[in-house]
Amino acid sequence: MVWNIDLSGKCIVVSGGNRGIGLAISNQCAQAGAHVAIIYKSSTDAPERAEEIAKKYDVRCVAYKVDVSDQAAIQELFGKIYHDVGPIGGVVCNAGVGIDKPAIEMTREDYDQQFDPNVWGVFVCAQAAAKLWKEHQYMNGRIVFVSSVSATIANISTKQCFYNPTKGAVNMLAKTLAMEWADQGILVNCLSPGFVDTDMNQDLRDDPKKKEFYEQQVMLKRISDPNEQAGTVVFFLSDYASYITGTELIVDGGFHAW
Repeated sequence: MVWNIDLSGKCIVVSGGNRGIGLAISNQCAQAGAHVAIIYKSSTDAPERAEEIAKKYDVRCVAYKVDVSDQAAIQELFGKIYHDVGPIGGVVCNAGVGIDKPAIEMTREDYDQQFDPNVWGVFVCAQAAAKLWKEHQYMNGRIVFVSSVSATIANISTKQCFYNPTKGAVNMLAKTLAMEWADQGILVNCLSPGFVDTDMNQDLRDDPKKKEFYEQQVMLKRISDPNEQAGTVVFFLSDYASYITGTELIVDGGFHAW
């Protein structure tokens, strides 16, 4: 018998699900049979990405434009997704902002620009799902936060004095919500990627020497592909992860371990 993850009959909501790790997650959830709701803020290609996923995997996939930090809008949207796309079985909070800038130059605007989506927006999406599941008496909800190894280390040669604390906050938020919502059957976990080939790391694409420097910090001597991150999220969303909650899984090629 082949070991298989089946998410059919569920809708998985993926914030930032139209690019980078989020797009890989959207694709792999659809490949596992789930319908997908992509939340995006500004990318004009999101509806196109959703249409491609729907056609490729023969599922429903719809892109919704919204700011994850708008609590009222997110709660309204989750109700709409539930009726338009299908019963929500899982939520992946992937959308986030990172600013690489010397700490001495950081401003309150830089702080807000990162903490609003990276922490408050993550909470808002998780809260909307928990409210919906409570309303429908659904006892098998799954929430996954896409965090970072930067939650627990200060990456060498990076200038992320606010980004890193947002991810540390997300990890603790996952543990706290896992505790508070356990009796509602909701499992909350974190994926913490290392270096990944995404638009957020465009500087590694543009600077081969910088990329090589970071590759040498990784045991596997290479940067991750987004698809290598997405599988962990699909596992967390599945029935195979039914006894895992309040946990962080680091997927970084060994970068964090030495």
